[in-house]
Amino acid sequence: MAYVSYNPWTGKTMGTFPEMEDREIEEILTSASEAFKLWRNVTVLRRCELLITLAGHLKNRRKELAEIMATEMGKPVSQGLAEADKCALLCNWYAENAAAMLQPDRRPSSARESYICYEPQGIILGIMPWNFPFWQVFRFIVPALTGGNAALLKHASNVPRCAMAIEELVTASGYPEGLFRVLFPTHEQVSSLISSPLLRGVSLTGSNSAGSSIAAAAGKNLKKVVMELGGSDPFIVFPDASLEKAVEAAVVSRFQNCGQSCIAAKRLIIHADIFEDFRERLKQKVVTLKVGDPLDIATDIGPMVNVRAAEELERQLDLTLKAGAKLLCGGRDLASGPAVFLPAVVDQVSVSAPLACEEVFGPVAPLFRFISVSEAVKMANNTLFGLGASVWTSDERLALDVAGQIDTGTVAINGFVKSEPGLPFGGVKDSGYGRELGVEGIHEFLNIKTISIF
Repeated sequence: MAYVSYNPWTGKTMGTFPEMEDREIEEILTSASEAFKLWRNVTVLRRCELLITLAGHLKNRRKELAEIMATEMGKPVSQGLAEADKCALLCNWYAENAAAMLQPDRRPSSARESYICYEPQGIILGIMPWNFPFWQVFRFIVPALTGGNAALLKHASNVPRCAMAIEELVTASGYPEGLFRVLFPTHEQVSSLISSPLLRGVSLTGSNSAGSSIAAAAGKNLKKVVMELGGSDPFIVFPDASLEKAVEAAVVSRFQNCGQSCIAAKRLIIHADIFEDFRERLKQKVVTLKVGDPLDIATDIGPMVNVRAAEELERQLDLTLKAGAKLLCGGRDLASGPAVFLPAVVDQVSVSAPLACEEVFGPVAPLFRFISVSEAVKMANNTLFGLGASVWTSDERLALDVAGQIDTGTVAINGFVKSEPGLPFGGVKDSGYGRELGVEGIHEFLNIKTISIF
């Protein structure tokens, strides 16, 4: 089965990339191993210089990269431009900070002198999703390569042109030949890769089913794994919050990238005193969002990634409505295209309905109301996931108290959840384990070695 680039707006196939033969994958693996042996001895200063070059290529080619995203997975070009810029920001941030992060750390001990050093381990395999086809990959490869490792990419099967563009960017920036390569493997070949003694770790961002499968293979072979999986983030608004700002943030968080984001505001949990006002303001803003061709700079929401995703979202919405919910606006729009879904707001959602208890990966915002703080916290934690959460209130003490009670990897107070270069990112519970970004991210796949002198 080939890796196929398919435009979800036009329905046209943009390119087909055949799966690789075992021999080709073995050659790439061997080449990466040889490149690593040299790269691990390259100074951190030189690695950071290449990051700056890579950032420059991202900025120079941002329009082209945004158009690839638009025509391969439906992201509006305005958001694709921002994604390319964020990748450049990440490169520059690690270029400025990596040297300090990788310095030996002296520690007090029973020895005359003890210190911790951070050493690369080898080849790291990244298994990445389609929804942020550049950002997800860059937040894997930038710390991995800068830490001295080699990296291989198994990207989602529907974004092969994005994958090849990333390889071109890395190669053009002067990284050693073979140090970073794109793979087009079968599922069986991925398992074989994980079992290779040349591979030292796996970073996966994706579905929970994929996470379980990869974790099992990695565990069997004693390989380190970092996993960022699904999310069902609560967005809690108390009555003393700035309603206008909260509504604006909810629209951006829930509907950017056509709602196809792990850290989107998946469940809007609103205090009863302001519920109706919030609901009406939200609906008014949502119905003004422009749905259309992702190549149009004015488009807010493009098509979903494919027809199958639109059908799954339609299933979740239909079952929720049958359970008693009320659709205020939006829904699947077959007249505009089989993958088009108008942004929807849904009221009176049962806590047992799909929009409440499943991950919702599309432009649908379910509303829930609460009265007490304990009720809001209980609703927030009533999920298998634990990736992010937002809390809106002018009472900082209350916000910090609620933030401390929510089982999640990130809490944003009076803002929406987003990943940033300098802050560790990841989840708990079924949202995964390990961290990307920040100092924690660059250390994940390094050998944290203790040396003591007695």
